[in-house]
Amino acid sequence: MATVPATKPVPARFILFPSAHAEVRQLKEWLVDHAPVRDVDVTDDFVIASFPRRLSTSRLRELLLESREIEYVEPDCDGPDFTTTSKELALDLSPALRCWNRAARPTFPNDPCIDELWGHSKIGWDSRVAARSLPRLVAVLDSGIDARHEDLANGVRVSLESTAPRRSQGRRLNALCAMTGRCYPHGTEMAGTIAGRMDNGIGVAGVAPNSHLMPIVISRVEHGTLGRISTIARAIEEAARGNADVINISAKWPVDSRAIAVAVRTAVGGNAATKRLIVTGYATALDTDESVREYFPSQYRCLPGVIAAVPVDMRGRELSNPKDRPNANDGRIQAPGVDIVVTTTENSERGYALSGAAGASSAAAYVSGAVALAWGSPPLNTCDAQQIKELLFCRSKSSDSTRYPWINVDFLRELANVEPGADCKVALEKLGCG
Repeated sequence: MATVPATKPVPARFILFPSAHAEVRQLKEWLVDHAPVRDVDVTDDFVIASFPRRLSTSRLRELLLESREIEYVEPDCDGPDFTTTSKELALDLSPALRCWNRAARPTFPNDPCIDELWGHSKIGWDSRVAARSLPRLVAVLDSGIDARHEDLANGVRVSLESTAPRRSQGRRLNALCAMTGRCYPHGTEMAGTIAGRMDNGIGVAGVAPNSHLMPIVISRVEHGTLGRISTIARAIEEAARGNADVINISAKWPVDSRAIAVAVRTAVGGNAATKRLIVTGYATALDTDESVREYFPSQYRCLPGVIAAVPVDMRGRELSNPKDRPNANDGRIQAPGVDIVVTTTENSERGYALSGAAGASSAAAYVSGAVALAWGSPPLNTCDAQQIKELLFCRSKSSDSTRYPWINVDFLRELANVEPGADCKVALEKLGCG
């Protein structure tokens, strides 16, 4: 009988926070000198280390916490539940639905799929407002973006100062996707909704077509499962270091993490949350006891500077002004999430597809685009991040058939009545949200 070769145990990986009297690099040096580490790396706030699997993970964690140098330890998790928040694309369509095969429209904007972008009209999007908007930088933490896509041309800013390890998969995939399009298409799909070029005679137009995109890879090779917790936390740090105004995370995972929570708080600027906004999809699942379980990162929606986009199909439903001012502290706001025409790397027909049920991913992309569009519309460009969040909730719409406010940007037309040179405070007062 043939013997089955023994498999080598997988090293135990941990995220370690230094104690109050130590710094991150001091903790790294201490681990190298005193612990049996296989490899060790540092970020702004924590150390990532792997250890030979001679003890159970729980016992190894207990031993690490006995050290005066270490204040907190958590496993650097990954798993099948770390994934993007979209479903498969519906690619088998009748010719009538393949709007990307049409010639340019004779009117502005001339993008042939404009009439199919029901979500744009439902959120009050105006092409003239979009054309006048200033560019904002949106970091897309996903599977990468195909920078060669003709509807994303000149709008993708690949980070050259990646915090990922030099030979890491994320760094390699980011470059590979941008230069060749050989990557899982999810990030490219989100990119077109956020900032697809407008009036270029092809495909779609993004909600914020003048804005720029910063792709940061957090997924694995050729599928939608994510990297580890440390990968996600480092990506948020990298987006902040790259001066992104908006961080879009169309992904979900089931466990809380101090590393990610710290990265989120630092990125948005602490409790004041004035630096930037993080937008994610509102992702939930029904547990065996029929209770609703909310995934991360949408559980961070109650933190200042975070918005969770709830996917909804609002076609045929009436929207109205809310009776009371919606509470931005809850963080949930509805956005289009069904039948979205997207840019993609997979379709041979000029790189487009109709996403039949993209769900929370597309909703997050719509909200990220709305944030970038509003923040890029003078004089709202003088506002801080928290003021933009409060404004979007203040001027949202409501419906008798839905629970949460609906993202809406038709109020941006009213900025034409604001005197030139006005600041954010004056603009908010004119919009009724001062």
